[in-house]
Parts: sequence; C-alpha cells; structure tokens
Amino acid sequence: MRNLILIILLLALPTLCAAEIYKWVDDKGQVGFADDLGKVPQKYRDRAFTTEKQEQAVEIIEKVEPEKGAKKGVEGKGDSSAKDDKVKDKPSYEGKTVEAWKQDLARQKHETQSLEEQLTGIKERLADSTKKSRGEVLTLQNTQRDLEVRLEKARKKLDALNAAADRAGVPGEIR
Repeated sequence: MRNLILIILLLALPTLCAAEIYKWVDDKGQVGFADDLGKVPQKYRDRAFTTEKQEQAVEIIEKVEPEKGAKKGVEGKGDSSAKDDKVKDKPSYEGKTVEAWKQDLARQKHETQSLEEQLTGIKERLADSTKKSRGEVLTLQNTQRDLEVRLEKARKKLDALNAAADRAGVPGEIR
C-alpha cells in the first residue's frame, strides 16, 4: 500500500511542480519575468507569454564602447541623426517593427504546436490503458485536462495576436 501511494505521488509530482513563467518585454526593451500573470504590469499582459522551459532571468547585453578617436559634439550629432533616419525607414505597425511581429507570431505558433504535440502524446498513452495502473491513468487524465486548458489559452492568444496584426495592417506575408 505504501509503495502504491509513493508511486502515485512520484507520478503526480511533475504536474504539481510545473509552474508557468511569464515573460514580457517593456517599452524600453527590458525583459521581465513573473511566476503569476497578476504580477505582470497591466499594460504588458497582452504581450506576456509563458515559457516552456525555465530561462535564465538575466539577459546579457554586450556593451559597445565608443571609438576612442570619435569626438563629441558635431560628429556625435551626425551619428544620431543617421540612426534616426534608419529608424524612420523601418515600417512600424502599432509601434512594433515587422521583425517584432514576426517573432511574436512565430513564438505563439510554436507554443500552440508544442502543446498540441504534447496533448497528442498524452492521448496516445491513454489509448492503451490496460497496462497502466489506476494512478497512472488518473495522472495522465489530469495532465490531459491541464494541456487542453493551456492549449485553449494559447489558441486564444494566437487568435488575438492575429486580430491585432489585422488591425495594425501587418501584411499577410509576414504572418
């Protein structure tokens, strides 16, 4: 009896320990992480997404030092106006570049496909339940329900992202 309880607990442990980590990028380009959607700032919640694997919360940014021969003043201003021209040349849709839309859409599609594949695997394992204990079957059923809920949320996010892309006028070839 003790062994059965231990096996059930060990099988349920991954489901109990699976925590969603939310990741978002603010207006300044800073990446934020939270373990609860309520901890994500309200204005970034629509951009927040769950990470499948635990990611490092620290993002390393390469610091570029200015050239030693560069002078401040006139040359610096000329450089910044050249940068401004480059930014103006890039099309923006609701404040997001084409590349940002591509990344957001690809990420959400990937998350949806990943959840669909996981759900298919669980369903295949449940199809032949004759060789499994009752505890294993119950754990698989709980996992299946959890994946179905997460998949539905991911699909809604993808639909919302596509609707936002439509409203922003993002060209179809980007999607």
